[in-house]
Parts: sequence; structure tokens; C-alpha cells
Amino acid sequence: MAKRLLLTLLIITFISILTGKRIYEQQLPTLEDVGFNDPQVKTDADLQPLFEDFERFVEQRIAEEGLPGAAIAIVKDSNVVYLNTFGLKERHSYDSVNIHTAFRLASVSKGFAPVLTAMLVEDGLLDWDDRVIDHMPDFRLYKERDTEALTLRHVLSHTTGLPRHTYSNLLDDGVPYPEIRDRLKNVHPSHRVGTFYNYQNVAYSLIADVMEAATGKSYQQLLEERIFDPLDMRDASASYNELINHWNVAVPHMRSRRGYEPIAISPNYYSAGPAAGVNASITDMTYWLRFLLGHGSDLLADSLLAEIFNPYVDIPRHDKTLGNWRSVMDRAHYAMGWRVLECGADKLTYHGGYVNGYRSEVALFRKDGIGIAILTNAPSYFISDAMPTFVKMYQAYKRNQAEENPLLSLR
Repeated sequence: MAKRLLLTLLIITFISILTGKRIYEQQLPTLEDVGFNDPQVKTDADLQPLFEDFERFVEQRIAEEGLPGAAIAIVKDSNVVYLNTFGLKERHSYDSVNIHTAFRLASVSKGFAPVLTAMLVEDGLLDWDDRVIDHMPDFRLYKERDTEALTLRHVLSHTTGLPRHTYSNLLDDGVPYPEIRDRLKNVHPSHRVGTFYNYQNVAYSLIADVMEAATGKSYQQLLEERIFDPLDMRDASASYNELINHWNVAVPHMRSRRGYEPIAISPNYYSAGPAAGVNASITDMTYWLRFLLGHGSDLLADSLLAEIFNPYVDIPRHDKTLGNWRSVMDRAHYAMGWRVLECGADKLTYHGGYVNGYRSEVALFRKDGIGIAILTNAPSYFISDAMPTFVKMYQAYKRNQAEENPLLSLR
């Protein structure tokens, strides 16, 4: 029955493209009818003015830049309090982004690796301070002292001692990760292990090799068994083939003189799964946000989640990854798979990502129980501004609440 309804949905969408007439979502079989368990949005009356202001900002910027498509979710504690989609899966089509449209998460994928590591720590199979060579005896860095010193914590915090983005250019060129990994022994270090933050993709993916050595299972298999399936992330996957064969995919775009134009989905970076290999819909991200905020799952002890988010190394203020954040933050650190930004009195846990025309952003006010995810199928000025803008709006909202009720500021 579900397959028949899904086929009907696809046929009607195809007809709408041929005829040039938009078929609105309410005229189609519902996503629930085709077997999905959609998140229930619970409106928060106090936060609603904030969401309305932010939505106006989003709609205005998307229209100004002609951005093809986007999806946004906001979670408060265990509740989804905002969920919306904008635009099209592919420019020149009539196929709208919906809450089950899959996007590449790019480097937002990095947040999954420390969670999987923590689960294996809880199982007694790994320890944060295990050395990489304890699990990969043949692995070598240029200096033997660095080979002997490198731990899982260093890998996940980008403190490997390697120069920034070592061999990311080879991933861009489609060279498979295992081949690149074996070249790390030829790279002169820029710093001693554990002393300095230099962002990595290849070296970060060493954690997948360690996990496979410890469990006998691939990184993709562990993601599916330990995170995607338990959290009901039904659109999520961790491979190129799964994305291109998904029934509902946002097509990537790049800017041209004529505006945004679709481009092909690339297999590059999927071999470096921990760095940039996860695909997900905005519905999946609601479940992921709730988990990261400590709600809706008993998959991991709170103490281990706290360990993941504990700042480990300073990020220099001039670092390129901070971009527009400099307008709202005082200091920045990297924990394990996450940046931690000090924004006035607030501590924000954050990561962004870009690959193959996809841009994604995730941020958590963990103390306040607020999480937000933004997924888009094109690079834009909007996506660079969106999270810092939300932070400013949210902090203004909190100030207004404290002025109206001074007792709030004493909590």
C-alpha cells in the first residue's frame, strides 16, 4: 500500500512538471500515508514572535539571492517547535523541498563521529585517550614521536599536528580516502600533536578505521545500527549510492551569471565518511537535535555527551571557519566534532559544512535546550549570515523576556 501511494505521489509530481502546473502538497498523498512518522510540531507561544522574525529574515534573503531550496528546524528541549521548508529541490522544476527531502550534511557530519566513539567508550571497546596505533599498528606520521602520541581525542579535536586541511585537495580530486591516509606519513607536521587546532578532513577520518578495528563493522554500518535506526532517522544515509537512489533528493546548485544552476551530485568525500559522509532530511535533524540536547533517547549517558562538547583547544580568532561569527562571539574553541563559541553570556555549540554545492548549519544553546538546523542546496550569503542572525535575535528575545520578568534573570 505504501509503495502504491508513493508511486502515485511521484506520478502526480511528474505530471505537474510536464504541464507546468504546480501541484500543492495538500493535494498529494500525505507523507504519513507512504509510511513516514513525521515529527509533531508543538507551537511555543513565547517563542513564536522570535520564529516569525527569523522566518521573515529567511524568506527575504532567499528571495533576494534566488536561493533554490532550504529547510529549517528548531527544537526546544524534547519538542520540535519550528519546522519549515522553502523553495525547490531543483531550480527550473516545480518540485518543492519538503520535510523528507535529503541533503548532504557536509562537515556537519563530523558531529556524528564523536557520538559513535562515545558509544564505543561506553561499551568498553575504546577510550578517548587510546592511541591510534593501538588499533592501527601500521599507521605512521612523519615523526615517530607524533605517531606514538596521537590519540582519538586529538583526531576528533583537529589537534593532530598536521597542517590545516592536509590532503583535502586530494579528496576534492576524487582520490579515495584509504589511498590518501597512507600518504600522511610523508607530511611534515606544523605543530606537535595536541598543541594547536588545524582543521582536517583526511586525518579526522582515521576514527572510522579505529572503529572498524575495534568492532569489525564499517563506519556506515555503525551509523545505521547505533544512530540512524534507533533515532528513527529514516531518510539518513552515509553513501553516495544511497543519496542518488533516495526518492526525494535536493539537487545541488552553484551560482552562475544566470543565477543558480543545478550540478551533478558528486561521490567525492563519501570515502571520508566521518568528515563529510552523512545525508539527512530536516526531519532527521529534528531527531538528531533532540538527542544532542539530551532528550528523547537513552542511547548515551549525559556525562559522555558532556565530554564530547567540552572545549579542548582554542580556535584562533582569525581562523577562516569562524567567518561571520566574529560579529557575535568573544572566543572560540573546538571540542570533539564541534566548535564551541562564547557569545556573551551564552555558550553555543556549533558546526557548519560545505561540499558539492550543499551548505548546512547546526547550532545548540545546550544550557537553554534550544537547537537549530539549516539545510540548503546551494552556497549563499544567506547561509553564512543565518546562524549569527538567529543568535542575535535569540539573545534579544532573552533580554526582552528578562526585562518583562526580572525573576528570569536570576535563574
